[in-house]
Amino acid sequence: MGFFKVGFGGYRIDERVQEHYDSLTKALLNGFSMIDTSSNYSDGRSEILIGNVLSDLLSSEKIKRENITLVTKGGYIQGQNYKFASKKKEQGNPFSKVVELSDGLWHCISPDFLEDQINRQLFRLNQSDEGGYIDVYLLHNPEYYLTWASDNHLDKDISQDEYYIRIKKAFEFLEEKVTEGKIKSYGVSSNSFPRNISKFDFTSLEKIFECANLVKADNNFRYVEFPFNLIESNALLEMNNSGRSVIECAEAHGIRVLVNRPLNAITSKGLIRLADFEFNDVSENELLRQVKFVCIMEDDLLKEKFPKFRIPSEDTKVIKSLLTFGENIRDNALTFGTYEHLTDVIENYFSPRINYLIDYFEAKISDDFTLESFNKYIKEVYRLFNYLSNYYRIYADKRAKYIHSLVNDICDERFHGLTLSQKAILLLNSVKGVDCVLVGARSEKYVDDILKIKDHEKIEYAEEIFVKIRNEIKSIIK
Repeated sequence: MGFFKVGFGGYRIDERVQEHYDSLTKALLNGFSMIDTSSNYSDGRSEILIGNVLSDLLSSEKIKRENITLVTKGGYIQGQNYKFASKKKEQGNPFSKVVELSDGLWHCISPDFLEDQINRQLFRLNQSDEGGYIDVYLLHNPEYYLTWASDNHLDKDISQDEYYIRIKKAFEFLEEKVTEGKIKSYGVSSNSFPRNISKFDFTSLEKIFECANLVKADNNFRYVEFPFNLIESNALLEMNNSGRSVIECAEAHGIRVLVNRPLNAITSKGLIRLADFEFNDVSENELLRQVKFVCIMEDDLLKEKFPKFRIPSEDTKVIKSLLTFGENIRDNALTFGTYEHLTDVIENYFSPRINYLIDYFEAKISDDFTLESFNKYIKEVYRLFNYLSNYYRIYADKRAKYIHSLVNDICDERFHGLTLSQKAILLLNSVKGVDCVLVGARSEKYVDDILKIKDHEKIEYAEEIFVKIRNEIKSIIK
């Protein structure tokens, strides 16, 4: 792979989205050789997309299968898996040792569940025909068992012992799959590898390595995966494996390290995107004026115009309840905190409501007065969200510039002109012991951004930069 140690992260890709297909295709044709996904990513549709792209590129002889490292994971019981597992439980034939965390979220790494998953995943990835295989199979966040044990007030030491027993049994099963040729190697993807040893859900790489050796001396435990980025730097700086970091421990044992979430840091104040931000200047007064204007429009809509709307009576209550975007934002316009939090709220709360309204009026309303009134209103709602986005992007850009300055204080000038995302990826690539940085690249522009650093050399003194950023963390996430 050379120094270009970047893989394609398949967390939010979906086989129904052409842009995702094009992005993965471009990545594989331009030097990406590792693809990372999981059974629960987009409820299996991430794996389907990857299988489709691989089949198309292999059949056209644009890539060779042996040059691709295909990584997937198992453990989550969500979506279709949850429906299937629930039905098996109702029928009195449940999967073994399922961890029931909440409605819609279970977890399991028992051999019977992994057997079911691998067969489904081989099919989705178009690897179920003779000769097909998964290069790396990872147990996906097995520490959910420890989360469940903690929530249920179980003894920590006893729970930890049971945790590694379950992992060892899973490894025994995965060794069988290697023998059968269904997978080539295996490992663990855990968010708790970098945590402090005192944490209830801490996962010890040393103990997992011992589990693999107990299964088989010449075992096929080859990979670990965990979060690591400029802000979440415990993987490098937390000495939690007999005085070594998890990265140092992995290197000592010949275990390859895959890094996820390189550009998305989860902090005590929420998500921080490690990227540059473009914006149009919007003042606080401009934003608040637009909020007030939308509120006035809503008042006019609901009190004056709505009685004249030709809306079926059975839909009136729902439609009225949704024509309240200004009212909902009025008290929160300046309190969303970060741009990332605002984006999350818009994507998961406001956007579905806007889409519902637009679809409803297009499908069910035909009179000009109602449509014209609604279109004028929704135009100003879009303007409001545009103002909100730009207002918070201003602060996100200031944060990004501050992180740039911390990096630039130490790294050579030839790296100063890179984007923050490029610097973030290069710095991870520059850490000794990191084998591949997995980047979510759902559009071709993200792939292009990464490809610009394909031939860049390492950044010297990378560890010093991570230490400096850690020392300034309160200023970054305030």
